[in-house]
Amino acid sequence: MLAALLALAALLTMGTPAVSAADADRDGYPDALELVGQDRASFADWFASIAESQYYGLSADWRTEDQDCAGLVRYAFVNALMPHDAAWWAKFKFLPRPRLPEVRGLTYPAPLVSRSVFRVAPGPYRPGDVDAGRLVGRTSARFLANFSAALVTRDPSRAQRGDLLFFLRPALGAYHSMVSLGDGRVVYHTGARPDEGGEVRLVTLATLMRHPDPAFHPTPGNPNFLGVYRWQILR
Repeated sequence: MLAALLALAALLTMGTPAVSAADADRDGYPDALELVGQDRASFADWFASIAESQYYGLSADWRTEDQDCAGLVRYAFVNALMPHDAAWWAKFKFLPRPRLPEVRGLTYPAPLVSRSVFRVAPGPYRPGDVDAGRLVGRTSARFLANFSAALVTRDPSRAQRGDLLFFLRPALGAYHSMVSLGDGRVVYHTGARPDEGGEVRLVTLATLMRHPDPAFHPTPGNPNFLGVYRWQILR
């Protein structure tokens, strides 16, 4: 009996095993944050649904100062990984029901990096990246494209649900982001502040091809269309 109690006490004092900081593929994210198997499709599905939901009705906790194209992407990313309890569901007025189960292998805040889930610097993951500012909680579309995601194709017809489309806005020298919902649809924020008429829009790729500014035509022949990207944690 005493031996059993001592063994139990030893187990209780061992604590949670340390999470490995290894980054085998050197993509800037520790392997512990990269999704595998069913979780990849589940994250993409929930991410797309949450982004789409903001077209039907803005969530009260999506802060005004974050309401731009990159802010929509960040908001959907974080919420796809949050615990989806009753309080979480109450935040959304019209959330299209995700088709797949929620992610099981990763939660937000995330191991090792907490809320600093967006990479803004090159190189493999190293302990201390958060303190050094190489992983942050808030960043622009430019850094999301170059460090938190990776190019998979310049053919928009091959975009999968949950992929990202990036454009270069020539007049501003800035990036613009959109979320692929699949079936040739995308959702995005126009980028302007709410008091300047900024809004979330949902359009088809065919409609986008008729955009008055050809910089936003999603075609490989458009140098301002940077292509279709996928989150690093899904690769």
